[in-house]
Amino acid sequence: MKATRRGVLAGGLAVPALAGVPRLARARGGEAVLLHDPSLAAGRRFAQAHRGEALPIEGDRIRFARAVFAKRPAFVVGVSRPADALLIEDVGREAGYAPADDKTMRELIEAAQPLDRGLVLGWVLAPEV
Repeated sequence: MKATRRGVLAGGLAVPALAGVPRLARARGGEAVLLHDPSLAAGRRFAQAHRGEALPIEGDRIRFARAVFAKRPAFVVGVSRPADALLIEDVGREAGYAPADDKTMRELIEAAQPLDRGLVLGWVLAPEV
């Protein structure tokens, strides 16, 4: 795939917008699990911004996601392709998680939406209350 200026700029939006989520999770009494697609430049930047704390999304997505949600994190934050986000969200729903819906999380998610939504997606899942 050829990188374009628009694609590079769009992918870069996810990193700063989601950078504050781990601090927000700790403030709410829990930890955030950070996930990234290492094949995406935005995913690699997201992982770099968190000094290797972000887990690469790899292997069987369903088994991977089940292991993540088994730890019952306060938030699961990811930068990935929409297909991976959908699979991980489905597993999260089975574990009692849903897309974060409070005002702060909505603002973070909206700010993370890149211009080219077909390539990179920033997302946050939280336990349902």
